[in-house]
Parts: sequence; structure tokens; C-alpha cells
Amino acid sequence: MAKRILVATDGSDTAERAVDTASRLAKALGKELCIVHVLMHGRPSEEWLRMAEVEHLAERVMPEPAGGGTGGRITIGDVIARGREDAAASRMLVLLGDEIVARAKARAEDAGVPVVTTRVSSGDYADEILDLAEAEDAEMIVMGRRGLGRVREALLGSVSQKVLHHAPCAVVVVR
Repeated sequence: MAKRILVATDGSDTAERAVDTASRLAKALGKELCIVHVLMHGRPSEEWLRMAEVEHLAERVMPEPAGGGTGGRITIGDVIARGREDAAASRMLVLLGDEIVARAKARAEDAGVPVVTTRVSSGDYADEILDLAEAEDAEMIVMGRRGLGRVREALLGSVSQKVLHHAPCAVVVVR
């Protein structure tokens, strides 16, 4: 019998509401909670860039430039300018993913969920969520209607739409 609720988060406000909803459901139903984050790919949104700046991720993944070109301060723009394939950019994405799931886990634990596990994955967002739901034997997926993606106008995000259509279990989409 499936005993987990899987919640997908990208750190957005909508995703935080999804974590809160999943936490309430897990606690009320006596289920374990699995928090998943799929690493960002493609061009970052403004929200993502602000989040990375606040977390000082660039400083954590790159050495200071020789000669102190920016007064020793590294910006997200510096990392992105070096290219997507750069090891520092990849490391920054992993650090941000770890931070996102750590914050979500703390929210769930504060809500009284006794068993919380986390997973950080990379690949197609919807496919990874669907694969992890199957691997974790989830009986429910909880996710935000739309997250930090660049297309904000859609009524229902493409990721949540794909998950709704292909999920092997119940899906709760949070506004």
C-alpha cells in the first residue's frame, strides 16, 4: 500500500503553499512526506535570480576574481555570463536546490509531519516528478499551479498540466 505524499517545490510562493497543503494532508492522514525539487534548466526567471542573490549563491560557488574587478563581489550575472555548462553555474543550481528542499523540509517538520524525506533531481520537470512519484510509491502528488518558470500568464502551468495528465496517482494542484 502506498504510504507517501510527494510534494514538488521550486521555492516559489505557490510551491510553498503546496508544501503547506501537503504537510497538512500528510499529518492528517498519517502519511510520510517526500519533498522533491527538479533542478532548473533553461534561462532563469527574475524570481530565480533574486532568490539566488539573496542566498549569496554566487559567492559560495565561485572564487573572487583576480584583481577584485567588482570589488570582490560576484554576482549571479557573472556566473551566468560564464555559461550554463560552467561548473560554478551547475554547482549554484545544486546549492539552490538543496536550500529549497531544506526550507520545505523545515516547514513540513514545523507543521508536525513526522517523516519527511527529500530528493533533488535533474531533467524534464514533469517527467522527473512523475518518475519520483512512482519510485517513492506516492499515492498523491501535491504541486503548485505554476512556479518560477518564465511564462506566468498561463492558467495552469505546463508542468502541472503534464503531471495531471500522466500521474499514476491523485494530483492536488494548489493555487
